[in-house]
Parts: sequence; structure tokens; C-alpha cells
Amino acid sequence: MKMIAGSAAVAAAVTAAGLPYEKIDTTFYRLSSKKIRNPMRIVVLADLHDQDYGKHMEKLTEKIHPLKPDLILLPGDLCEEKKNDEHSFCLIDQLKQYPMIYSTGNHEEHRPDLPTLLYKIRKMGVSIPEQRSDVLEICGNTLEVVALPCVKRESFYDPADVSGKFRTDAYRILMSHRPNWVDLYGQIDCDLIVCGHAHGGQWRCPPLHRGLVAPSVGLFPKYTEGIHDINGRKMMISRGLTKKTHGVIRLFNDPEIVVLDLEGEM
Repeated sequence: MKMIAGSAAVAAAVTAAGLPYEKIDTTFYRLSSKKIRNPMRIVVLADLHDQDYGKHMEKLTEKIHPLKPDLILLPGDLCEEKKNDEHSFCLIDQLKQYPMIYSTGNHEEHRPDLPTLLYKIRKMGVSIPEQRSDVLEICGNTLEVVALPCVKRESFYDPADVSGKFRTDAYRILMSHRPNWVDLYGQIDCDLIVCGHAHGGQWRCPPLHRGLVAPSVGLFPKYTEGIHDINGRKMMISRGLTKKTHGVIRLFNDPEIVVLDLEGEM
């Protein structure tokens, strides 16, 4: 009995050590391209799920402002199906000094009031380029961004149709919530795909640094974080900012702000 009690105590201590208390990881990546003339910084905030980060969301914004982003991307699940969006809208308001672009996640697409939600987000100054791409001039660079709505099936999209949403030869960014649609992404004429959704695998095994499960994929998914090469395109996946999903708390997997520094090729 003592051995069982001791094992249970060890398991409880290990589990407690992996819980996402107040820590938020800031992960830095660097990519280079001939299409980029001057260094610029993109901050990616995925899968907030209307998580509360204190008064005026300061526990999150105090980490974002010092990063001095040139552009903020919100690749889905900013909001939840049944919450009042208070924290999501507060975060947008606190970051309104930066250009922001948003694409829907599966949780927003499930909402019967989705058109109203998108109207409110646009009214707050956030762009949602679903039908027509955004062409931006930032730090002397031209970027073109398309936001792909998060439908249920990858087969809903034709690669040629998605590629046709881009109108220039600028640095092309596709925002798409689901990272497992690699067959689709490998056929789209773009430079970077920005995703979320997988929550870093929700529970992670510290020695392996690998996620255990991801939505719509199952056990030991391949694409849960980081930068991956998809047929010559780069796919960046954020682990996201929610501390739990469907009541399941993250384990050894802190919420994450992603910083992507773009620079020209030498």
C-alpha cells in the first residue's frame, strides 16, 4: 500500500509540474526569402479560445508589446462557440496599434452567429481576407495574405482556386487553421502557411518533446508545432494560447506566442 501511495504521489507531482500555470512561451523563428528586402517581424497568436489573461489581457500583452511586431496574425479559434468573446475582443482592442489579420478556426465556423462575429472583428480594424487577398506594404516589403475559412474537409478546396486568390508576385502568406492539410498546402502557390489548431499535441512527453494527441488527427501527430517544409513551402504551426480545451488541461505544453522574423536572402 505504501508503494502504491508513493507512486501516486510521484505521478501527482509530475503532473502538477507540467501544468500551464502562468508561464507563456515566446518562440522565435527566422525565415529568409528573395522577396523580402528589409527585416520585419510577424507575431502569431493562435487558438486563444477566449482565454482570460487578466485585466485588459495584460499577462499576454505585456509580452507582445516589447516584441514590436510589424504584423500580427490570428490563425483561428480566437473565440469559442459558447463564450461571450469578452477576452478575445479585449485583446484585439489592446493590440489595435498593430495591423492584424484573422482567419477562422473550427470553433468559430461552428457558430450560428458567424457572420455577426466576423462583422464585429472587422469593425475593430482586423482584416479578414477570405474572398480577396490583402496586399500590404510593411518595412519596405510587399506581402500578400489570404485567409482560408476553416471548413471541415480538406477536399472542399481546390488548390488552383486557392492559388487564384493571390493577385501579385509578392511574399505570399496563406492563413489556414488546420496544419494536417499538407496535401492541399503542397499544391498552393504560396511562400508560407500559418496554422494553429493542434495545441502542440495538448499533452507532451518532455523527453521526446512530442505531442501526444491533436484534434482531427489522433495520437502522436506529426504536425503540432514549429516550421515544416511542405513541397518547398514553409508551414509554421503555433501551439496556441488556450490553457485547456474541452476541459482537458495542457500538460508539459505551455501556451505559446510565436515570433517570425523575415529577412532577405544573402
